[in-house]
Amino acid sequence: MAEPKGSQDSSLKPLPLSELFLWGRVRRPHGLKGDLLVESFAENPTAYDRRYFWVVLPGSEEGRPYRVATLRPYAWGSTSKSPNHLWRLRFAGETHRTQAERWQGAELWLPRRYLPPLEGDHFYYIEALGAQVVDSQGNFRGYLRAIQPGPAYDFFIVENEAKASFWIPAPFVRRLRRESTPPCLEVEAPEDLWDPTLAQGRP
Repeated sequence: MAEPKGSQDSSLKPLPLSELFLWGRVRRPHGLKGDLLVESFAENPTAYDRRYFWVVLPGSEEGRPYRVATLRPYAWGSTSKSPNHLWRLRFAGETHRTQAERWQGAELWLPRRYLPPLEGDHFYYIEALGAQVVDSQGNFRGYLRAIQPGPAYDFFIVENEAKASFWIPAPFVRRLRRESTPPCLEVEAPEDLWDPTLAQGRP
C-alpha cells in the first residue's frame, strides 16, 4: 500500500507503537473535499492535543506524524451530537476525495506521554497488553493478547502457551503490577472462566 502524502511533518519523529496509544480509526472518506469519517476509541476524545496524529497504516509497526487541518464532531442527522465518537477529519494538504481514499484502514495514534498518570490500582489498557496474567493464587494463566469492548463491560482475552484463549470480564481484573517485567495482571475469576471451550462461543 502506497503511503499517503498528506502533510507529514519532518520536525516530528515517527514513533514505534510502544510509545503511542490508539485514539481512533478511519472508517471511510466523507464527501468530495478530502474529509474522512473517523471513530474515536478514547473515553474523552478532546482531552489530548490533536494538532497532529501519528498515522499507522495496515502492516506498519510505527506511526508517522501528519498535521490536522480540521477535526470536528460528525453531525448525525439533525442533531449536533456525535454518536459512537464519530468525527470528521481532514489532514492538511488534502483537498479532494481521491486523496482521502488513500487513508482507508489507517489508525490514528497519539504519544503516550499525553496520558496523565493514574493513581492507585487504575491503569490504562495499553499498559496491560502483553502482560503476564496470574490468578488469585498466583498461578500463571497466560498473556493478555487483546481487550474486546462489550455492551456491559470489556473482555480481557488471555492466551496461554498452548494457544488456548480465555475471555475474562473486566470486573474480575484486579490490578496491574507495573514493576514486574513483563507487567503482571492479577485476575480473580471463577475457575469455569478458565475453560477454553467457553471462549470458543465468545460472550
